[in-house]
Amino acid sequence: MNQTIFYTTAFYLVPKFLRLKKTKTLIALVAAGLIGITLFESFIDYNYLVNFFSSDNETFTIYFLYNLFVGFIILLVALSYALLKYWMQNEKMKRVLLEEKLSTEMAFLKSKINPHFLFNVLNSFYAKSLKHDVPELADGIARLAELMRYMVYETNEDKVILEKEIHHLKNFIQVYQLRIAEEDDVFINFSVIGDVTTVKISPMLLIPFVENAIKHGIEPNTKSVIDISLEIKENKLYFEVSNTVHGQRNGLEDESSGFGLDNLKKRLSILYPTTHTLETKEENGFFKSFLSLNLD
Repeated sequence: MNQTIFYTTAFYLVPKFLRLKKTKTLIALVAAGLIGITLFESFIDYNYLVNFFSSDNETFTIYFLYNLFVGFIILLVALSYALLKYWMQNEKMKRVLLEEKLSTEMAFLKSKINPHFLFNVLNSFYAKSLKHDVPELADGIARLAELMRYMVYETNEDKVILEKEIHHLKNFIQVYQLRIAEEDDVFINFSVIGDVTTVKISPMLLIPFVENAIKHGIEPNTKSVIDISLEIKENKLYFEVSNTVHGQRNGLEDESSGFGLDNLKKRLSILYPTTHTLETKEENGFFKSFLSLNLD
């Protein structure tokens, strides 16, 4: 019985309910389990052992208090072990996150050169395109500048207003569409349902879906369709992206861009450990990715 208390507490109850941040439920289950197991063990001891090893004046209460004391000690050991293990895992995760953050920041610093210089160059190109009456090019340059500004300045916060993230996605799509030839049969649809002005999301979390759909779902001289839908309902986000399958590799791949499936899963497990669902599947000629998040 003592082994049951130890293993159930240390390897199931504490890891599960601490991860879910349900401390009260954990305490209630541990207390109920201790009392229940103690009653059962005391009943066995009193009815089957008293006749062989104990005197007649030993009551059920004595067995119960003794087993309760032993079980409580075992429970303390199990809790200590589980909490220590949980703390060590959290510390390890913090170190991994810190190392990844430093590595990412260093890579970004190496690649971004001087953002002010790049913005000035883009502003010059924008002015020249307007001067030579090329409004489509001017609009593309303006949106490219917005993309860069968002990535450089807006993503420093842990969370951003969802409306800004959606605007970033639309800019990304429109900048990419400048590369699509007029004769190519390409359709990119983006629908948004719900209030996106009051909820926040971790920045750059949705762009991998769109980037990969565009990369794998568009083929020259072939009809290509990309459908993107985002819905906010009861403070929960539902995001789905589907793209045409062209007989090539599709979906979220783990590539050097850092926007692969493994990287995305890792980010979600850290940022939304118990409040997200990620699914991918190929169906009826389309590759579909689905993400749901609680935005509390």
